[in-house]
Amino acid sequence: MFSQWIKRLSPQHKEREKELARASRRVSFAIARYKDTSKDIQEEIRNNGFAEFLIYDRGVNHGGH
Repeated sequence: MFSQWIKRLSPQHKEREKELARASRRVSFAIARYKDTSKDIQEEIRNNGFAEFLIYDRGVNHGGH
């Protein structure tokens, strides 16, 4: 327990915690941006009325390509 307390007080540990918090915020922001962009694209597809003509290729080779 004492060693954990010392680790928490060390400057290196504090810097790593700050770095982890920054990375977490960046990931959260990127996910939120992706969700917003995805919603915008889906809405645009619906508005343009051509969604029924779209074919989504999920990496499966069709026709031996």
